[in-house]
Amino acid sequence: MKSFWDNFVNVATGRWAISLPSAATCLPFCYFFALERENALESGSFGTQIMIVSAGQLMSLLYLFIAQGILLPSRKDRKQSLILCLFVWFSAGFVAGLVSELYAHLVLNTESHLATRLSNSAATTGLCLALVAYWFGNLHKIRIEKEALGFLEEFLVEDFSKLNEDQRVTREVAIESLQETLLPRVLQLQKLTSGLQQNTSSDSLAVELHELDIRAQELLQSVKSNVSSISNSTSFPENFPREKISPVKLMSGLFPRNLSVGTSFILLTLGAMIAQGSRNGSVGVLVGILSSVIITALLFILSKFGKRINALQTSWFNSMAFTAVVCVQYIYAMIVQNELANPYQPWYSAFKTFCGVYLASLISTIAMEQGKFVEKLGSESAIRRAEAERVSSSHERIQQLTSTTIFGAIQGQISGVIMALNVLTDSRGITSSKGDFSKFIRDANSLIEDAISEIQRVGIKVNSR
Repeated sequence: MKSFWDNFVNVATGRWAISLPSAATCLPFCYFFALERENALESGSFGTQIMIVSAGQLMSLLYLFIAQGILLPSRKDRKQSLILCLFVWFSAGFVAGLVSELYAHLVLNTESHLATRLSNSAATTGLCLALVAYWFGNLHKIRIEKEALGFLEEFLVEDFSKLNEDQRVTREVAIESLQETLLPRVLQLQKLTSGLQQNTSSDSLAVELHELDIRAQELLQSVKSNVSSISNSTSFPENFPREKISPVKLMSGLFPRNLSVGTSFILLTLGAMIAQGSRNGSVGVLVGILSSVIITALLFILSKFGKRINALQTSWFNSMAFTAVVCVQYIYAMIVQNELANPYQPWYSAFKTFCGVYLASLISTIAMEQGKFVEKLGSESAIRRAEAERVSSSHERIQQLTSTTIFGAIQGQISGVIMALNVLTDSRGITSSKGDFSKFIRDANSLIEDAISEIQRVGIKVNSR
């Protein structure tokens, strides 16, 4: 209930608090209820009743036009105070009732019913304007959120394309750096170790040189493996992956998708209090509330049954449910409401109940579908952010491979080994000393192991994207 109230305040107090479409939508309902009130008050002929109602409704529209310009001038830019919106909505009904009373009593010389006209008109117009503001505000919110999602997707597609292009260039630079910088040095290292093994006479040195030759071969394989891995790595798709979000669906055939229980009870109870209060007094209000309880209980049973047979939100089930509502209310009006002093016709009572449940179900459907839509938007946004982070992370890893720090460290380790081996050879590639360089070679082995470890570590990061 809190989420519904928060959503109502957000959407109903902004751009659509008062608007030409909302006023035009409310006018037929307010006019209809006002005619019903005048009929119950027996204000005269049908033509007289139309004049009384028309005077009130026309002045109410004029008042709305003036009030929205004075009290709600910035509603298109930001949310307005809820208290101020409620004042405008209900005061418009108050004006309609007051003008109808003055016109009926002072101009047409009919009996005065000031309290009845004021209370009935204020409640009817105020509630109608509030509900219509909520309806149009929700539709506007859905449209804005869909546009925002579209802009977000366009931004991410553009950003994704740039990242993809940067990654392609970086991959080419990484391959070029490996092939032109590291690979020649590794080949030189392998050549030196092979030559030293053939020319050495010390057994201990031969063992260390053999280990060094093995490390050199491993280093060569690591470099070639990274070159092959980066060369064969697939690019990210040109088209950014999207999950289609289905549009908000409010109707199932001719009826709202969701059968409302709580909202129906509220609307039917308010309608009974407004209509029966001016027609049959407190007894009529109690009879109307009892009717609301019966219809609400029927809707609750139908919703549970529909969920049990997995038929909720289907066209045939909703048709059956609304038919049941009409039949039950028709029977109730024939049996119970006919005992009132000024009862409604059974068909008319059933029709009004049908309209109340229909409107309540439509409002409930909007609220539920709005929640689902926002949840989908949040999920889609999270997926796109995760995808963008993944692409950016992969791009950074390949950039790391080509950074001067990494290549400088690896080249330094390999160059140190080459320098150490050059100490052992002359310009013809023959060992220049007969001393025991076993410890010297072991240190060179350690440098090569560090180089292999560094290359493999970078390769794992690149391939893990």
